[in-house]
Amino acid sequence: MGDSGRTGARLWLPIGGAALAVGLVYLPIFAVPPLITTFVDELGLSHAEAGALMSVCLGGFLVSSAVSGRFAGRFGPIPVVVAGLVLCGVATVAFALSENLAVFLLCRAAIGIAGGLVYAPGVTFVTSLLPFSRANLGVGVFLCGLSIGGTVAFFATRLLSEALDWRWPFWVFGLTVLAGAAVVAAVSGPASPPGRRAAAGASPVRDVLGSRPFRLLLASLFAGLFVAYGVFTWIPPYLDESAGFSTAEISLASALMTLAGIPATFGIGWLATRAGKPLAVAAAALALPLLLAAFALTPTPSLLGAVAVATLSALGVSGGLGPLYAVPPVLFEPAGGATASGLAASSGMAGAVVSTYVGGWIVGEGDGYDVAFWVYAVAAAVTALVLVPLVAASLRTSRTGPAPTARGRSARR
Repeated sequence: MGDSGRTGARLWLPIGGAALAVGLVYLPIFAVPPLITTFVDELGLSHAEAGALMSVCLGGFLVSSAVSGRFAGRFGPIPVVVAGLVLCGVATVAFALSENLAVFLLCRAAIGIAGGLVYAPGVTFVTSLLPFSRANLGVGVFLCGLSIGGTVAFFATRLLSEALDWRWPFWVFGLTVLAGAAVVAAVSGPASPPGRRAAAGASPVRDVLGSRPFRLLLASLFAGLFVAYGVFTWIPPYLDESAGFSTAEISLASALMTLAGIPATFGIGWLATRAGKPLAVAAAALALPLLLAAFALTPTPSLLGAVAVATLSALGVSGGLGPLYAVPPVLFEPAGGATASGLAASSGMAGAVVSTYVGGWIVGEGDGYDVAFWVYAVAAAVTALVLVPLVAASLRTSRTGPAPTARGRSARR
């Protein structure tokens, strides 16, 4: 019993380090949505250009995610994660030193590339340390770090900007990320599999994409992240420009949105593990953003109603995506877990890129947010009611399912 407890502690400490890493990288990623109106009003950017600050960041995330699994297989996940954190910190500080749109976009692309180097290797690292029976919980803890980073970003960005200047959030976050890289290396580095072991997790992309359940999973992640980044990117400016809330009220709503992700990622990961039907739990959570239709139907929502819709929608996408990201490392272990995790992250980021840019275009062209929220609500319905159930059905009927791997992992543990 005592040895088991020590083993658990030795496992969860490096997992906590991986959660810290993803939380740090999401500080600068989510520093932009609270400042969209600042960029539009003070720096003269259009809504589409302000949305592009998120789109190009997520585009970089998409590209690096596609190859980060291969890097993790060659060098080990934690060295790749630490390299991503250093790149993220440098690019975030550089963003604060300019007012030129081209430089802005270049720095945001670098931050996105850094995010891809942290996310997929982090998921691969976490799932490599745990038996299959606890994989959903491990990914939930990992994503809990993401939610904490997003919460700090949404809450602190506007406060720092209002008290000092729009540059200060990026200076503070950039230096924090650089300091955190050393902490992550110290806490998680010793548990990282050496490169030669991780190399066993590499597999040709064509082999991974040959799985029908995995292709359906990619479609689900694309649609799920399309909804998620619609929620986190466009609700704060909507509350400012259309609903007319004060800075304090917007900060409260934004903080609660991201704060909801902390219990959601952990709680839904735990529930998915306990229920034994993780994708059914994921589908139920991902249906919550259907509530976004309320913003389109109510021109002037109350503060309580707006906060409720924003928080529940954020809770759904934050928690519901975790069980989806837990599938690839298990489905393809040991031959293609790293590659599959990278492709899964890349597909999700593709949905996020489309979401942030298209959302900005719809808002700018339509002179309002109603159409955008209808689009996100419909996408939530398709994700929860069609795509995720198709993944679950395909996994049940496919010969390449996680159950044999689960038994193998349990036996090894």
